[in-house]
Amino acid sequence: MKRLTLLMITAVSILCINWGTPETTVSGNLKQAVNFYGKLFTYQGEEYNVENISIDGKYKQIAMYDKPQQHPNPTINSETKQKEIILKVNPKNNFITSKLDLSEIAEIQVPKPNTIWVYQKEGRSRRLEFIEVIIVSNNSKKTKNSYLLNSNAKIQCDGISGGPIEKTIPPSAIKKLIIEGYSLRDNTNNQSKNVSRKKQKNSL
Repeated sequence: MKRLTLLMITAVSILCINWGTPETTVSGNLKQAVNFYGKLFTYQGEEYNVENISIDGKYKQIAMYDKPQQHPNPTINSETKQKEIILKVNPKNNFITSKLDLSEIAEIQVPKPNTIWVYQKEGRSRRLEFIEVIIVSNNSKKTKNSYLLNSNAKIQCDGISGGPIEKTIPPSAIKKLIIEGYSLRDNTNNQSKNVSRKKQKNSL
């Protein structure tokens, strides 16, 4: 009897752990609990008012790698004709990792969309690609810092002009993404409802 009770407690604990993580991700058709909104400007000349902004389904603890001050000059890849900066070490293992929250960010810029930072171990190992992003902090000084983000990261949002349309934007398409603020959402019964709008972003 005691053994059965112990197994039931363990199972409930595992379920609680699994259910406790969705605050930082978009899960299925259920929108994330915090709705970040702002404006998107692309290198294709498009402008959108957007909401439900996330990066790889997250609005908290988004991993980026501090851009090194010293690095090789870009070269042209003979096959793709794209500018590349070849890294000698893997940023995931050798660069400082910063965990960023959207509530701390005022603006995301991609200054060089056609330049890819590349790391590939000798042999047939997987090629890792990154792109430089400039993060403008949401503080009085609007501090700017440069990071490397996975080039295949998915920036997701809903365009709100003419009705909500889900959009997935590659980092290389983003000229500027302004985060104006956020609102809290009530997802009761799978219904999205803004319950509190805050023009000034604070840490969540």
